[in-house]
Amino acid sequence: MDERQKWIAQWWKQNALHAQHVPMALRLAGIPPSRQDWRLWIERLLLWLGVAALLAGLIFFVAANWSGMGRFGKFALVELTLIASLAAYVWGSHLRYGNAALLAASLAVGALLALIGQTYQTGANTYELFLAWALLILPWVLAARLPALWVLWLAILHVAYVFHMQVFDALWGFSPKFEGSTAVVILFDACALAAWEYLAGNGRPWMRGRWTPRLLALATGGTATALAVSLFLDSRDANEIYFLLYPLVLTGIYGVYRYRIPDPFMLAGSALSLIVVANTGLGRLLLDRPHGNETAAFFLLVLFSMLATAGAAWWLRQVAREQAETHEEDLP
Repeated sequence: MDERQKWIAQWWKQNALHAQHVPMALRLAGIPPSRQDWRLWIERLLLWLGVAALLAGLIFFVAANWSGMGRFGKFALVELTLIASLAAYVWGSHLRYGNAALLAASLAVGALLALIGQTYQTGANTYELFLAWALLILPWVLAARLPALWVLWLAILHVAYVFHMQVFDALWGFSPKFEGSTAVVILFDACALAAWEYLAGNGRPWMRGRWTPRLLALATGGTATALAVSLFLDSRDANEIYFLLYPLVLTGIYGVYRYRIPDPFMLAGSALSLIVVANTGLGRLLLDRPHGNETAAFFLLVLFSMLATAGAAWWLRQVAREQAETHEEDLP
């Protein structure tokens, strides 16, 4: 239920709003969306889809005609796209397509760097290309105040790190194995999530949308879950510190999004992660027994999954009810 609907429903329950005035209150709150709202949403959807299609078409066109196009033709195509995107951003910065044009320019920078590396065979490592890409677009990322551009920038850094770990044996003392590299990604994503939530709550209106922190939390929790599952499956050479990382991430997400920033999506993801990890540990315990019955073990795993899922659903409903009561107490 939308936040505005919750307030109106609570007012109606407290008799602060007469039943015959509820439809008018909903219309004033923009519920359901008006024809203008639907038109604006469709325009934005088509705009972002158009930008994605344009850049995908550019990349595939160059790749499909690589042998048939001359060197200058390839560079001219990519550079014209970059210049056109920047021009559209400068001239349309006060319009809705300005941010989309800047995102297109940021992606075109990556295509241009890849074209330079492929054409001239500079000998640079792949991670250096992605680091250069991130550094070149960083001023645009800072100036645009666009969540999608920040997500792109963070994704570029992730890819650069992955390629870096494929080249070097160690990074700043961390082990190059799966556990060490995954722990670095978890810490990076957790710091990005904490910074985003802190800045969003301290006077950054453009950061108050929930899809970006949820995406960062999904990356953090998903990577932590993968690490915990891998440790349960093979923990012979793992450092003991890695076993503490998963409960720390889970506890942090629960504490923040249960009490400070109530968000059922985050809690539902944490519950799903806990079920997956617990199921993996239970399966390892049951199936590694010397004389265990595999059929009975799988039956117990299925039963545990059903009970855990039902328990998580019940708990989430209780949390939602508590949050509704808190909203009711906060009403004037």
